[in-house]
Amino acid sequence: MANSAAQQLNQGMLSLVDLNFILVNKLVVLLVVIVFFVTVTVVRRVQGKSLSSQAPTALKLSLLGLVLLYFEATLTGYPNYSLILARLQSVIVLICLAKLVIYVLVDMMLSLRRHGDVPMLLRDAIRLAVYLAAGIVSLRLVFQVDLSAVITTTTVLTAAIAFAMQTTLSNAFYGFTVQIDPLMTRGSWITIPEKNLFGEIVNVGFRYITLRTLDNNQVLVPNTVVVQSVVTTHGSIRETAQERAALTLTIGLPYELPPEQAKALLLQVLLEETLVLNEPQPAVRLQTMNDSSIVYLLKFWLADPAQRNLALSELQTKAWYAVHRAGWSFPFPHRQLVTVPLKESFPNQRDEILAGVRQSHLFDVLTADEVAHFADSAKLRSFAPGEAAVRQGDAGSSLFFVLRGEMAVEVDGNGVARLGQGRMFGEMSLLTGEPRKATVRACTEAILAELSKSAIAELLDSNDKLMERLGEALSRHTASNQQQQEQQVESSAGERSPVDYLKRLRDFFGKG
Repeated sequence: MANSAAQQLNQGMLSLVDLNFILVNKLVVLLVVIVFFVTVTVVRRVQGKSLSSQAPTALKLSLLGLVLLYFEATLTGYPNYSLILARLQSVIVLICLAKLVIYVLVDMMLSLRRHGDVPMLLRDAIRLAVYLAAGIVSLRLVFQVDLSAVITTTTVLTAAIAFAMQTTLSNAFYGFTVQIDPLMTRGSWITIPEKNLFGEIVNVGFRYITLRTLDNNQVLVPNTVVVQSVVTTHGSIRETAQERAALTLTIGLPYELPPEQAKALLLQVLLEETLVLNEPQPAVRLQTMNDSSIVYLLKFWLADPAQRNLALSELQTKAWYAVHRAGWSFPFPHRQLVTVPLKESFPNQRDEILAGVRQSHLFDVLTADEVAHFADSAKLRSFAPGEAAVRQGDAGSSLFFVLRGEMAVEVDGNGVARLGQGRMFGEMSLLTGEPRKATVRACTEAILAELSKSAIAELLDSNDKLMERLGEALSRHTASNQQQQEQQVESSAGERSPVDYLKRLRDFFGKG
């Protein structure tokens, strides 16, 4: 028991010593912070510079810390309240100390070293590191938390949080990648074609970079988009003209204007434009020959990339006036319409039709003019293998000549004959309107000439004796077929006289 009492006494004495030590150091820290930021505020006000956001917050927290320190010293008779105030006051002291360290590192050391241009990503990284260190110290010394136990018990939670924040973490990682790229520093002008963006980099943060466009809009572009996209850099105003990328402009001029004269005219426009630098020297090149114009490429440099749109506008405006003063104009697309008759898949085969009509005994009674008129009225019909030109039992009023290919004749489904080039079928349907006596189907690709009833009707109207001659010819044609025992499509089984055929012709053509 004596040993236990001695240990408690020793712990109490150590706690008292530690408390006095911390109290004295708390007061010193708060006074140092107040004096430091008051001095900074006065100096910056005298210099006419804006105050850092760290100064007002640090001063307010320091004054609050002094107030809490006073209450902590006066409430020693209330252990519970004194402990709460002590911990709260210790946290405030750590925050004030962290702000002092951040200001010294960022706003003084880095600003002097980088001439006042401290990237936001670097600022945020230092702030995060300092505040994280202050938080660890606060948990370990103020709240007496065992950090190893916390880390061990929160491994799964940390993994879950990391998975949920993978986009944020990737943006932060890409932010460091962008930050260390010398071509992506603040003040550089870039183009992101995929997003149709052109602007100046004004900030690079953990999650995004900030672009100021020519319209003075600030566009926040995630770091992942910047890293994964094609980015064109145009340099910054701090760089020399030789280090910056050139601008280009294309202008089309007429073919009648000689290229050397055109290049000299456009070069003069570039040299007279005040926004265009004389060094590096601007240049004009013939780029391509289009359908309606010769396209020239103007290459030049600007003193400030922010003047890009203004320079393009001024150059195009002055080029217009210069071209018209020289007596030329800007070409525009010309279209010449050429009418060419469409090529037929199956050209007209009038000669073959004429030959087929003349070879037929049925039409040998026609004069040369009547045969020509008959052939001119024919229509070409094309059939693929297996297609039927006529079917058995269907009504018909036309005749077919086989100009190309081969046709198969079927009666009641049975093949009875083959018709090659120069043969015809359907003459009885043409002259008498009889139903088709057979089905005629293409064996190969076939081209047929179809002669219709209307063509014969026109001839009959102009020649009264033609019907009698056709009746006699039809009788001879049928007799000839029977004698040769050919099973043609429209051949008749019974023999008829010319008078019978004449009567049928008159009835079919309405001449009775």
